[in-house]
Amino acid sequence: MDDKRQRILEAARKRFRYYGVRKTTMQEIARDAGVAVGTLYLYFKDKDDLLLAVTEEYVTRHRRQAETILASDASAAAKLRRYVLDRFRASQATRAGGHPHAGELLREVLRVHPERQVEEGRMMEEYFVRILRLGIGAGELSTDHPARDAHVFLLSLAFLFPGALDEHAHTPTEEDALLVVEWFLHVWRQSSARPTRAKANRR
Repeated sequence: MDDKRQRILEAARKRFRYYGVRKTTMQEIARDAGVAVGTLYLYFKDKDDLLLAVTEEYVTRHRRQAETILASDASAAAKLRRYVLDRFRASQATRAGGHPHAGELLREVLRVHPERQVEEGRMMEEYFVRILRLGIGAGELSTDHPARDAHVFLLSLAFLFPGALDEHAHTPTEEDALLVVEWFLHVWRQSSARPTRAKANRR
């Protein structure tokens, strides 16, 4: 990525988190990024355009991290644990990572990109399906309906990802996240083991 563009995005991300979107000016972002205001406008036409770019970079980072996990030599179970914990930590960092304007930032993101949260859920579900299929291919996990199970798994994780707009929501822990993951892995492993036990009984 262009170095100036990257510096602008990083400066905008920090400003939006710590000072809020509305109070942040393009001049402040340009100053923090070490570029002229005119240069900033060569890259982004206005603050909404910059906010969208920051959001898109978050999506790109999500996909890059997920693809790294899927490409690793780890078992499907280990990949699932790592992926869920990565998303959980990213969510916690956004919601409660010392950013006083997390709620405002989410509201502004949804204003310029109303489908953002839905798209994030779909992306997570997509990776759940892929990890499940890797486990099925390796004989580690079993299900006749990976897409359905991935959807149910996503719904079961919803409690772990309270929105930044809900300031009074219960704060889940990594242990909570792993508890859900392990419950589903237990079910998928049992399904995988059943044919083996049936064959042993026939012998």
